Amino acid sequence: MDYSKLVIIFAVLYSVSGKEYEYQQSGRTFRSWSDISNGVSSLASFIWGVEYILNGKETNGAVMAQDAYLTITELAKKYGYNMEEHKVMTEDGYILTVHRLQGRNATRNGKVVFLMHGIIESSDSWILQGPNKALGYILADNGYDVWMGNSRGNKHAMYHKELDAKNSDFWEFTWEEIGLYDVPAMIDHVLNMTGNEKLYFIGHSQGTTSFFVMNSMKPEYNDKINMMFSLSPVAWMRNIKSPLVRRVSSYLSFLGYFLSNLKAKWPSMDFLNKFTAAACNYAPNGCENLLYMLEGNDHHINKSLLPVILGHMPTGASAAQFVHFGQLVNSGRFSRFDFGEDINMVEYGLPSPPDYDVTKITVPVEMFYSDNDMLSDEADVDILKGKLPYVIGYNFLESYTHLDFLYAYNAKDKIYDKILRKINEN
Repeated sequence: MDYSKLVIIFAVLYSVSGKEYEYQQSGRTFRSWSDISNGVSSLASFIWGVEYILNGKETNGAVMAQDAYLTITELAKKYGYNMEEHKVMTEDGYILTVHRLQGRNATRNGKVVFLMHGIIESSDSWILQGPNKALGYILADNGYDVWMGNSRGNKHAMYHKELDAKNSDFWEFTWEEIGLYDVPAMIDHVLNMTGNEKLYFIGHSQGTTSFFVMNSMKPEYNDKINMMFSLSPVAWMRNIKSPLVRRVSSYLSFLGYFLSNLKAKWPSMDFLNKFTAAACNYAPNGCENLLYMLEGNDHHINKSLLPVILGHMPTGASAAQFVHFGQLVNSGRFSRFDFGEDINMVEYGLPSPPDYDVTKITVPVEMFYSDNDMLSDEADVDILKGKLPYVIGYNFLESYTHLDFLYAYNAKDKIYDKILRKINEN
């Protein structure tokens, strides 16, 4: 028996069956969890979870959401869409998968859209809500050639021409490398395959961060993008509301050590995804705790979708990605990775890391933000808005949480229809 898996099982069940309580910070209400509220039910859940994971099957009475266990290609096929997988090698040797989604019966309009996910997510995120609700499907049904990228280290990008994901060398990157190498390589591949000179870019969370890095450090990519849509943009982070992230950001050295060892032991998150999906089907109310921990209260996500979401995320990421974000929280800057003064002098010729020069970004940017986003604060988004040269839209979404931009039941009406109109007008 793999006792390390039992530890994960118990941790997940602790979360989904724990007693909730509310607390106040900055005038807002958040939820967390304390102790296990019912020992008998927790033990029953634990036994059920062990049987499901270790035996690879359902127990009687367990209602499973099929979409939680299907791959992105299987999901597309289930709903009648065509999905292509393209392999792209970056300049520094990482092998990424780019997914191309084609509509069921739509007439192609010749326009190409590239979607880039956030941290601990993947291309899966753009289709999990299903037809008529998920942005990927909506774009495909309206005739767009939809390409969905994946960053190094997630489940669709676990290979390198020389390095093994089980070794720490594979994980020596931050989101700067994603913006500097991954996104440019995927964009070049998409434009080469389609014959288009430009595309439309839609990013969520770290997907926006990587865009800002790319166009700051490789401004020639401004000429390859018609327009950028920024969902829950992340650059400046001093005012972040998440209590968890603020607390963890104070312990960057420990965080880096812990996550590095975790990735060395479990480079794949498939096991955790399968178990959280199963646990969410068993205890859907408590399952919301797993989302509250990061994004706060009052999300607009249907409970029935939670097992599907947690069946596909979290996926892989490096320790340095989290540490780099933590540095932004502590410094109040949007800057390159801080290695410490001595190494900074070698890497940058400066004692502290330089800022990303977002004034070099000349692409028209449409921004979507909220007052209830625990990871992208209004004040920080406003700083970004003030520095970008060409902001064409600044859209406020009341009470939206960080994941609502992808999974809210009303995201089509609030966000996606507007994106479609903007692209159609361009």
